[in-house]
Amino acid sequence: EANKQHVRCQKCLEMGHWTYECTGKRKYVHRPSRTVEMKKKLKENENKPLSITGPGQEGSSEKKIKKK
Repeated sequence: EANKQHVRCQKCLEMGHWTYECTGKRKYVHRPSRTVEMKKKLKENENKPLSITGPGQEGSSEKKIKKK
């Protein structure tokens, strides 16, 4: 059996006991919705400056090699 001192209960988030042994109440952990996370990521991508390359080098790093 694992050492209970290093175990965190998934219900009350306290250390020292397993979830099935918990007598405490479930704690609410606020997390942003997936929509909020996606909008945040899109906004970050819009604010990123585009890399400027010289003439003839556009998309050279994005070329794909066909495999046979």
